[in-house]
Amino acid sequence: MKQKPKKHHFKIVESYLHHEAVKILRRWVKGKREVRFDVDGYPVFVADIATYTDGIIQRIYEVTYKHPVDGKKLGRIQYWCYLNMTPLMVFEIDAEYILKQIKKPDSIDYINCFDIDFTPF
Repeated sequence: MKQKPKKHHFKIVESYLHHEAVKILRRWVKGKREVRFDVDGYPVFVADIATYTDGIIQRIYEVTYKHPVDGKKLGRIQYWCYLNMTPLMVFEIDAEYILKQIKKPDSIDYINCFDIDFTPF
């Protein structure tokens, strides 16, 4: 008898404020929402927003309200980047900052920017 493969789901728990801020930021940066990154079919992390250039991921945006990006998630992002030899910029942006804007700002203020690059020296 063939067994069904185990499904690994991330439980989506987000406040209304976070949800709306992510939707607005997605429109500003023209990215994709809730992008799941896998390694060998297993989810490693889910990015709030990911932007691509010619089908290659360039940036990840994490919208934070009460909980900043912690070391565990950043480590998972670095692990995925290392296995895929893909450099990434990870921007952490405050949800309240996004919601206070009347229109798209000329430049988006961020809390932190993590440059993950595994190119040899």
